[in-house]
Amino acid sequence: MRVIVEYDPYNRLGNRMFQYAFGVLLAKKYNCELYCNESLPNFDINANPVTQLQSSVIRTRSIGEQYFNFDILNNFDGDVIIDSWVQKSEYYVDHRDFLRGVFGIRDLESNNKDTLVLHVRGTDYSQLGWFLGYEFYNKLIQDSEFTKIKIVTDDPQCETVSKLIQDGCELVTSGTATEFNVSGDRSAITDFKTLLYSENIALSQSSFSWWAAFLGYHKKIIFPYTTTNDKAMWPLNPQQDDANLFFDFDNISVKYVL
Repeated sequence: MRVIVEYDPYNRLGNRMFQYAFGVLLAKKYNCELYCNESLPNFDINANPVTQLQSSVIRTRSIGEQYFNFDILNNFDGDVIIDSWVQKSEYYVDHRDFLRGVFGIRDLESNNKDTLVLHVRGTDYSQLGWFLGYEFYNKLIQDSEFTKIKIVTDDPQCETVSKLIQDGCELVTSGTATEFNVSGDRSAITDFKTLLYSENIALSQSSFSWWAAFLGYHKKIIFPYTTTNDKAMWPLNPQQDDANLFFDFDNISVKYVL
């Protein structure tokens, strides 16, 4: 059996990290070779493409966007192509330290102590109906114990970010989504490290901020969370093929209900 990570060309860094991590774990579980159609240069992960597929192929997207049925791999001898997002925390939580090693994450001293670093995911989320908006972020800030707020975002020109800055939040982001390039954008990895190495963070509904939370060594993590609102990704319906990414280690995670 071979495991092949096949990135969607429109996927950004966080979604690609999910695909690669799932591929690594699957290859480790079944003791087989891992291949990737593209590199992840922000983490010094090189491409290792295959030249020809085997006769038997399983594509994870044919099973589900987020869910995977491991039973289908019993006695399977072919190519497993990771072309879906497989965004369920249950696949990753038992491998946190291993995945820190995969992505080269070190346990450094936290930055931004006594500060909440807020991730605002904008751009296409506005069109998709997933953008949380000013009211959500403002209420989250008011309900938190933090008086110093810093913002990391892919959409620094959006109205929500402008209002939060007017309220006294500090914008510390490094770039915009229009500058994002999965083949090695430095502003994306700089923003990622800001979230990764900050002591307290509040996530948006993004795989980008999820990975920063999962791989980091934080004191407090605030998750957007609901089981009813179709804006929320964590989770919608944990029993169905929806993303379900809430996790808690050492009671540091907080569900902030929409």
